[in-house]
Amino acid sequence: MKRALLIPVSLFAFSCAQQSVQLKTDINQVKAKVQELSVKTDSNAKKLSSLEERVAKLEDRTAANEQTIYNLQKELEGIKKTLAQITVSTSSPSSQSQQESTQETLQVGPKDLYKKAFDAMESGEFDKAEELFEELVNQYPDSDLADNALYWIGEIYYSHNDYKTAAKYFKEVIDKYPNGNKVPAAMLKLALSYRGMGDYQKARELLKEVINKYPGTPEAGIAKVKLMELER
Repeated sequence: MKRALLIPVSLFAFSCAQQSVQLKTDINQVKAKVQELSVKTDSNAKKLSSLEERVAKLEDRTAANEQTIYNLQKELEGIKKTLAQITVSTSSPSSQSQQESTQETLQVGPKDLYKKAFDAMESGEFDKAEELFEELVNQYPDSDLADNALYWIGEIYYSHNDYKTAAKYFKEVIDKYPNGNKVPAAMLKLALSYRGMGDYQKARELLKEVINKYPGTPEAGIAKVKLMELER
């Protein structure tokens, strides 16, 4: 009976011994891993410290570059101011007046005058428009815009019911520029100016002339309508 009890006890002791050995082995493995992690941590800490140092150096370098750029910008501004002062001091009144004169000469060509006058007329500045149109005709009588300028002066007076003055300018277009592109329109408006002044006979004659000389044009079409109105 005692011998029978000894076998289980021995087996239990052997099992405990095996567990003890396994536990020690596990503990040693954990310690090894902890040691390994500790080494890696130290290494990462060193790398991090080195990286921080590099970043700090880069920040210092950037700050230095920004300061240099700022200083260069200030220096450039100073140079620009100096150059501006030199330019002003060396520009004589005569040279400035020559430049202004050249600019004025460039700006008073017939096309520029015509555009300025037309813009003034469209914006309701009739006095300014008339003055500029007159200037164009006087300075550039041979320009292909001179007859247009005279026509529009006539239109300005016609729009203000000053038919007598309007007729004067429309007649100038016809007499001075008989081959110009504004003759049909000037003849039509001259007829309407006579109608406005009450001279219906002259108005009819001119309207018929427009119809006969310029058939198929918009002016001829308008002349037909106006002639029908006068003959009612």
